Amino acid sequence: MGGRGLRVLFRDRVDAGLRLAEELKDYLGPGSVVYGIARGGVVVAGVVARKIGCALDVIVAKKIGAPLNPELAAAAVTEFGDVEVENEVAAFYGISRETIMKRASEHLPELQRRAASYRGGRGFIDPAGKAVAIIDDGLATGTTMLAAVQSIKKMNPSKLIASAPVASTTAASRLRPLVDKIVCPYVEEEFYAVGEFYENFSQVTDAEVVRYLREGGSLY
Repeated sequence: MGGRGLRVLFRDRVDAGLRLAEELKDYLGPGSVVYGIARGGVVVAGVVARKIGCALDVIVAKKIGAPLNPELAAAAVTEFGDVEVENEVAAFYGISRETIMKRASEHLPELQRRAASYRGGRGFIDPAGKAVAIIDDGLATGTTMLAAVQSIKKMNPSKLIASAPVASTTAASRLRPLVDKIVCPYVEEEFYAVGEFYENFSQVTDAEVVRYLREGGSLY
């Protein structure tokens, strides 16, 4: 499928969410939960939740960048303290696991604060025994999604789906053994940045995340 990322696949995250909902409707229903990875993933997940009629929640994660190259993920950590380490990147930059875990623990209070702020006093929706999907707006390396999968998987959902409108072949292959299903309409070999596949990939604000969570995705 596709090449070089020169073709635009989606107008914006709402368009991507509507198209992703068509792919997910056979796997999710009113008793299911979708977790959007903040911030952009919440918009996509919100649209999916509204179309399918399932519950919506957020999972907050942060990429830990490599020294002198902060856009390159050396690891990612979630609000629940689960850490996914990019071993090759860490080895290349000489970053020890201890250093990564220390940086992750330093980020944790802020991630938990943001999560509480987004949910506005509502508790986290427990995925135990439910069919759930973790959704992002795109997967380049997949590091953040892999960390999120760690967090949700240990909570014992009945079915765990990793989903995004577009992903690199690398991210898809890394995720496949860890989840029950990957739902991703476009898997691209040549993948440089998620934003290449969107006509409008403007930054999602904290206020938008809060609105989507409050309205259950009904804002699109």
